[in-house]
Amino acid sequence: MSPEMESIASAFLGSAALTSLLIILATIGTLNPYHRPAIPIAVTTAVIFASTYLHSIFNGVSFDLVALRTNLIDGALSMFDLIYIAFSVLTVLIIQASLKRRPDDPLIALSDAESGSE
Repeated sequence: MSPEMESIASAFLGSAALTSLLIILATIGTLNPYHRPAIPIAVTTAVIFASTYLHSIFNGVSFDLVALRTNLIDGALSMFDLIYIAFSVLTVLIIQASLKRRPDDPLIALSDAESGSE
């Protein structure tokens, strides 16, 4: 496999593991008596283990906690690489929203007319 494809696969696998870890933390944080988190936690745990296993195979290291840590770090760093794109898209959306003229609201006009007639 080419080095570019390995870095893309490593970024994808790390991001999948990191996202799954955040889903597990959010699920645990929102527990209530009516919540059944067993299946979502099992699936996200399986995603973490599968992505860490594939990541350890690609890098030729053993499947252990160091591989999990490396996988999560690669995912976080790859997400940070995308933050510049996200900030630029967010900036464009905020500029569009601030330059857009709001349509006249008939309820505000009615409220102004009623307050002026008293």
